[in-house]
Amino acid sequence: MNIAEITTVGGGMDRHVSELIDGIQDNIFLVVGNVKEIRQQEENGRNYFHLKCLASIKGCYFINPLNSYSKLKGFIQKNNIDLIHIHAPVYPFIFPVVKNMHIPKILTVHYLLTFNGNRFYSSFFQIFIQAYTKFMAKNVDKIILINKDYIPIFEKWGVEKSKLIYIPNGINTERFSPGHSEIKKKLQCKNLVVFWGRLDYQKNVSMLLEAFKKIKIENTVLVIIGKGEEEKQLKKHAGDNVIFTGYLNDTKMLEYIRDADISVFPSRGESWGLVIGEAMACELPVVTPNVGIVEDLIGEDRGIILKGNTSDHMAEAIQFLLKNKQNAKKMGKRARTFIVNNYSWEMVKQRTMKVYSDVVKTQSKQPKMDIDISSLPEKQEF
Repeated sequence: MNIAEITTVGGGMDRHVSELIDGIQDNIFLVVGNVKEIRQQEENGRNYFHLKCLASIKGCYFINPLNSYSKLKGFIQKNNIDLIHIHAPVYPFIFPVVKNMHIPKILTVHYLLTFNGNRFYSSFFQIFIQAYTKFMAKNVDKIILINKDYIPIFEKWGVEKSKLIYIPNGINTERFSPGHSEIKKKLQCKNLVVFWGRLDYQKNVSMLLEAFKKIKIENTVLVIIGKGEEEKQLKKHAGDNVIFTGYLNDTKMLEYIRDADISVFPSRGESWGLVIGEAMACELPVVTPNVGIVEDLIGEDRGIILKGNTSDHMAEAIQFLLKNKQNAKKMGKRARTFIVNNYSWEMVKQRTMKVYSDVVKTQSKQPKMDIDISSLPEKQEF
């Protein structure tokens, strides 16, 4: 089977797709539209088709050239694509793809339904997401939800229950695991706090910087791993003992994670919270607001869910864990055990591959209607 996975480069969605397709036997083509130029290439043994991005909005919505759909259509026809799996947040070419291409289509919902931004942006976001979801639901065969709490919301919006399938995110617990590192010795610090992810409005790293300024524990360093549209602005407002590494591959990133004391993710909203699961798999206690499925992941004893989404609450939680490292280590061990037992990538792959197979088989069994055009009336009234 030839499958086109429409996704992004960078971030949790990119990681999700990479883990999903790793080792499967089908022919996978990765279509991405958040890069600077159009090109087709093979990279790390994978086939990429890049569509140019003119601009991005909050790192979630992308503006592509007007000819992007026709370019993608030609690519899909040339490679005899049997199934389109859409992971993307919002690309303009998605709308004609789902509306006009008569190929089995699946949507995995990585986007948010709630967002802790300013009132105007949050209200606009919710109106847009509801309209987008209803449009997509009418034009795809199945919708995979990584957050089961979305199911009743989608049903309330009029989405057919038969189209909805819950398959949670997975965590690579072999890669994200505890291990030896001496990065604190290299940084000459006693306490290490880490964040990794996109540096954009959604991830709310500015609040973490404000919280870190209030930490009164000596020899504490904050390492921020990642890149994004807010990087320059964040660096200007960072206080002392804050290190920005930029993008790091997993090997280098794990050097910081494995020697860290705690991880902090101040996100304004998540559909699931992949980086939270990765931190837990590395035996790191997590400090985070109540976003995504955090209550299920962290529970009451695998990290700290902030009671209030402010820098004061965050600073208080960070200081508590740094002053109580034995409790923090126990939280981290419980966190890894929970992730290993509940979020295997093998389970996610098997269930997703079954959806692929079922959707393609169902459409292939549908009868094709041969219509005699001459028998149709000249004028149709609607």
